Parts: sequence; structure tokens; C-alpha cells
Amino acid sequence: MEQINAILEQFKSFLATAQELNYDPVALYDKEPLVMQIGAGAIVFIFFIIILMMKSKMRHASANKALQSLDGGYIETFEEYQTHLRKILQTIKGAKGEFLASLQANKENVYSSQLATLRELPLDEKIEKYQEMAALYSQLANATKDEELQEFYAQKAQEILEEKLFDEIKEYMQNFSFTPEDVAVLEKIVAYANTQEEPQTILSLVTQKLENEDFGSNLETYTFVQNLDPQTLGEIYDFCKEKQEKLFEDGETIVSAEVLEYLLENGEEEKVFSYIKALKVPTHLQELYYRFFNQKGIQKLDFAFIANPLEINQEYANYIESLITDTWRDAQELETILEYENLTNVIGHDRVRQVIERIDVLKQEKEENEKLQEALEKAQEAHRIALETRELLELKEKEKEPTILVEEEKN
Repeated sequence: MEQINAILEQFKSFLATAQELNYDPVALYDKEPLVMQIGAGAIVFIFFIIILMMKSKMRHASANKALQSLDGGYIETFEEYQTHLRKILQTIKGAKGEFLASLQANKENVYSSQLATLRELPLDEKIEKYQEMAALYSQLANATKDEELQEFYAQKAQEILEEKLFDEIKEYMQNFSFTPEDVAVLEKIVAYANTQEEPQTILSLVTQKLENEDFGSNLETYTFVQNLDPQTLGEIYDFCKEKQEKLFEDGETIVSAEVLEYLLENGEEEKVFSYIKALKVPTHLQELYYRFFNQKGIQKLDFAFIANPLEINQEYANYIESLITDTWRDAQELETILEYENLTNVIGHDRVRQVIERIDVLKQEKEENEKLQEALEKAQEAHRIALETRELLELKEKEKEPTILVEEEKN
């Protein structure tokens, strides 16, 4: 009797532990290895089998409940669909009868309903969700023994990524607006593409859009490229930077005034000077002239316009004359003005010669002033030395006077 009572107590303890561990056989064995105990081993082993059966029954019950929720249309979120399908995944291998028939009958509806939950999400979130969904459908295809379900889940796992997500990315890139927010999405697209066996299938959608975009047409597009991360985007970053640099190479491309203003304010003045000098589109040069010429207080910018030989409405000669007048007594500034390109064609050879002569006069005056200043400094130095010499002599005379007085007193 005592032995039986002891076995019953062990069994009660075993059941309590099983319930606490949610009937997990592995965790239960780790915590209560009763099968190893002599005497009670056989009985406990039987109960261990019972626990396994109970666990299996609970899984099936959970899967049935999940299937009922899926069939009844009671699910509203993507995460709920994933949770219920994972429960079905645990029992789908042995699915049969009514459960299997229900799975087969409602598979299309469940699939389309879950996709519908993603309709309003931003693309960067869709990329993650589509991959999660495809991975779960692939697991369902591998787990089930039913050929119809195997084919369905495998086909849908492929369709989710190769058609649904592909079409989402394609539509997004067609309407790509080059805002700062789009940078993060582009990084997600490229990161996803790089996980595929043929990344160019996705990347070609990106490069096609970028190829047709005018990177100099507005500031938003231009700064978009500036915000790209070379480490994250790799060849897409290289593609954008190369396309952006070509804006300034041939003089045929129109770069907007807003972009040039941005460059002037961000330490890339030389790029602007070179672009304006080489620009071959008169209408755009005229537009930039009204926007920038003699407006920014940047002399090199003004002379970049003057260096351009295109014929436009301008007042270059008046500008230069005013500049010459303002610097008429500064030989160095006048020399700087004469160094700029196309100056002779604007103010003429005679005026250039006058400026050169003026520079010579100023230099001669400077040289004469320097000589006069040098002579003055020498005269002042001589005067100072004379004063110091006289003071020294007077001091010596004073030092002799006491001696003379003493000798007179003795006599």
C-alpha cells in the first residue's frame, strides 16, 4: 500500500509539472526524468506516452481552431494570419479528413485575404511582410504530404516574391519621387535584391528609373543623390554619382539655378564657375545671368559669365568699368581684373591698354613713394643718431664739471 501511495504521489507531481510546462515532453523529461527511476519507471513511461498524446491532441485542437478562424473570416491583421498558419504548420503533416478538406477548400481565400492586409502598408514594410509570408508558405509546402497543398503552397511562395512583390517594387519605382523618405525605401529594395539569386531582376527596375531621371532639373533630385549611402547601395550609388557628375561635363545639360545656388552655399563654387563658363545653352545662360550676375558679391562668379562667349543680353562692359573705377588706385586689383578670360572682347584693346598704363603709373608711384619713404626713414634715423650723439656729449661734459670745481677750491 505504501508503495502504491508513493507511486500515486509521484504521478500527481508528474502531472502538475507537465501542466506547468504546457505538456512539453522535452522540458518535462529534463525536469522530471522519472523514466529513469527504478520501480516507478514503467508506470511513468505510460503516463509520458499519455502526455505526448495530450500534447498532440492540444496541437490538433489549436490547429482546428486556427483553421476555423481562417475559414470564418475573423482575422484582420497580417500577424494574425501568420500566427494561425503557424499553428496549422505544426499538424499539417498528418492532416486528413475534414481538416484536410477544409484546408484545400479555403486555401485561395486565405491567401488572397492575407495579401489584402498588406495593401495599405508602405513598401519598406511590405518587403519584410512579403518575405515572411513566402517563407511560411514554403514551410507549409515542405511539411504537408498532400500533393495538392504541396503544389499550392510552393507555387504561392514563389508567386509572393516573383510576382506580387516584384509588381509592388515596379509600381513604386515608376512613381519614385526622390524625397528623403525614399532613400530609406530604396535601401530596402536594394538590400532585398541582393538576397536574390538574380539581383539584377530587381535592380534593373531601379536603374531604369534613375536612367530616365534628370538629376539637374531640381534641388530635391540632386540632394537625393547626396544623401545616398555608398556602403548600403553599392553599384546604385556609383550609378547615381556618375550620372550626377556628367551634368557638368559637356555644357549641353541644364542644371537648375536652385542646384547651382546649393553648390555655391556648400563649398563647391568652382564647379559652378566651370559650368557657367562652358555652358552652351543661351537661354539657360540668360536665365542664370538674371539670377546670379552681380548679385552674389562673388567676383569669380561674375567673370565666369563674362568668360562665356555666348551672345546674351548683358551689361558686362558696365560691370567691368565700374569695377575698374572702384579699384583705380589699386594696381593689384587691376591686374587681377585683367587676368580674367574674354575681358579684351568686352571692353576693347584700348581700354585694356589704358588699364595697363594705369597699373604702370601706380607701380611707378609706389616705387617712388617707397624710395621717398626710405629716404625719409634714413633722414629720421640720421636725425635720431645726431640727437643721441649730442646727448652723449652733453652727458660727458657734465661728468667733467665736479673735477674742475674741486681743483679750483684747492688752489
